[in-house]
Amino acid sequence: MFGDPFSAALDTAWRSRLALRRLYVNDLYLTLVIRPTAGRAGIAEQLLKLVGAFNLPSGDSSAEVRLLNQARETLMAALDAYRPELLCAYDLPNGLASEPAEFLAMLVNDTTGPVLLPIGDLGHALPRRRLSFGADAIELGAIDGEPAEFAAILSVKDYPAQTSAGMFDDLYRLPFEMTVTQTFAIVDRGPGLERMDLALRRMRSADDAAVSLRGELEQAKDDVAAGRAVFGEHHLTVMLKAATLAELDQNLGEAQALLAEAGFAAVREDLGLEAAFWAQFPGNFSYIARRALVSSANFAGFASAHNFPVGLASGNHWGSAVTLFETTSAGPYFFNFHRGDLGNFTVIGPSGSGKTVVLGFLLAQARRFNPRIVFFDKDRGAEIFLRAIGGVYDNLRPGEPTRMNPLALPDTAANRLFLNQWLARLVTGEGAPPTTEELAWIADAVDASFAGPPAHRRLRYLAELFRGRGRASSSDIAARLAPWHSAGEHAWLFDNEFDALDLGADSIGFDMTAILDIPALRSPAMLYLFHRVEERLDGRPTIIVVDEGWKALDDDVFVARIRDWEKTIRKRGGIMGFATQSASDALQSRIASAIIEQAGTQIFMANASAQASDYIDGFGLTAHEFDLVRTIPDNARAFLVKHGNDSVVVRLNLASEPELLMVLSGRERTVRLLDSIRAQVGDDPTAWLPRLLAAA
Repeated sequence: MFGDPFSAALDTAWRSRLALRRLYVNDLYLTLVIRPTAGRAGIAEQLLKLVGAFNLPSGDSSAEVRLLNQARETLMAALDAYRPELLCAYDLPNGLASEPAEFLAMLVNDTTGPVLLPIGDLGHALPRRRLSFGADAIELGAIDGEPAEFAAILSVKDYPAQTSAGMFDDLYRLPFEMTVTQTFAIVDRGPGLERMDLALRRMRSADDAAVSLRGELEQAKDDVAAGRAVFGEHHLTVMLKAATLAELDQNLGEAQALLAEAGFAAVREDLGLEAAFWAQFPGNFSYIARRALVSSANFAGFASAHNFPVGLASGNHWGSAVTLFETTSAGPYFFNFHRGDLGNFTVIGPSGSGKTVVLGFLLAQARRFNPRIVFFDKDRGAEIFLRAIGGVYDNLRPGEPTRMNPLALPDTAANRLFLNQWLARLVTGEGAPPTTEELAWIADAVDASFAGPPAHRRLRYLAELFRGRGRASSSDIAARLAPWHSAGEHAWLFDNEFDALDLGADSIGFDMTAILDIPALRSPAMLYLFHRVEERLDGRPTIIVVDEGWKALDDDVFVARIRDWEKTIRKRGGIMGFATQSASDALQSRIASAIIEQAGTQIFMANASAQASDYIDGFGLTAHEFDLVRTIPDNARAFLVKHGNDSVVVRLNLASEPELLMVLSGRERTVRLLDSIRAQVGDDPTAWLPRLLAAA
């Protein structure tokens, strides 16, 4: 799966760590039940049905089924934005299986698996596990080789004065298994108004001083009468499970405390334990012992459908997920760069926040897709990692000849066009761009260079072609090219005898530190390197990472091309990642808006000094997301992932793997140690990596 031993070892270590954790997913099931009309109208309806039944075939329920289907379609349409999935029947080699039956079987057995549609009573086909009801706990017998476990049920008997969406969010974060059941049985308007009238009469007769409560009841009655709200009978239970009774008691205490903080009075069921268990099943209204009349607005607060993102484990643009993270709510999150076919990403975090480790980890995990990796680095932070996965790494040092000679490119129309643009940028420097006449001279010089011998395709020879063009001055093209060749101060960068830049390796790194703050050097170098990378794009997954990318590409040439460039790279199977230490500096770049708009995934490291103007106004975080970035503890090894509508804080804790961290982090001391070891044993990671790990 992985093309190098280091990435494979990291994946094994990470999977082993996750295997020790218990990760929980919150699945939300919504069951629609059609009940007979209540009250006097209900009695009349039942009498009519009884009379009409003499004229209907036995068991005919087509009208009820049609009504249920209509209600289902209405509900599915209302929830369309949340992408609900309808439970259906499906074919298996041995018969027709039912997803609704699987859901019911899960409630009774606490296991999942196919359930064939039975011939006969469904209730007899579902149970596969012996249930033993005790004084205040349930024993669920062993099943499928799994040991027995215990369960207890909390029932809500009193409600808070105020309700709001997300009241149970903290409950759903608890790190143990539970089943939360809510029932909302709508009460017809007439009976509902009668019950509210009765409550008001009782308050008046008792001379109840709760004026505000009486006012709220009057308002609720008016809302129901006017059709602005409906009321219904609500019940709520929480069934908790554990391997031992002691663990069960502890879990129950935590859940009960959280419910109390939210304003609920919850009790542990004892005498009503079995009834409370069967009341979890849809339609078992007769088993509900504790119910209360609440409004639809109250129920919306109780059942707000809040959940925690889990990402996509499969079916992504590159197939499976890049990696699996643990969230701070003890759940899984399947990380992907892509949202649809948009895979560009950003990583924002101050120095020391773990940004380099996160980048290296994600690239190592992405090696499962066999991608090309091109990393424009700063301060050699990714060098150890890139060399460890078998990559090559070029350190651009002033005065040391590089392996770059753009004039030695093959003679193609695309390369001629590129060289015209590249030379124009080269002679511009930090001054004025070439005139129209000078651009024509550059095009003539490029044509002449390709017409000459290969040995003369070099800047020092090209410069000779501009002598005598126009009046000689300190600002003519020949003079502006002088620093770039022969004994010029920048000759080390491009005036090389051969172009030995090898982009054939799967992983390539360039340390841009020396030229990052010098636009005259940085822009021509990035133009050439990106041109060579773009040539290699052929549909194979490619990841291009630019550390401090806002600075590296902050140039008029890139400003004009960045949006089209990103689209071109995406169409050819590539994605781009941009990382920075300073959010404010990044936002001041001329290409900031283009990068942010094209980012499918944004990663924000913990930053207690983050500014709202940068993170909210600039990067589009919500106030809550911004607070998360500011308040994540430095030692939590956590960060915020914003991916489409997903917003989740995940952990990357490799503290127990110091050797992996040392390779991913690339500190100055270890990089210098790498230099000395490579000088002795060469570039093969199987030779230098064990020595580096031992020495570090």
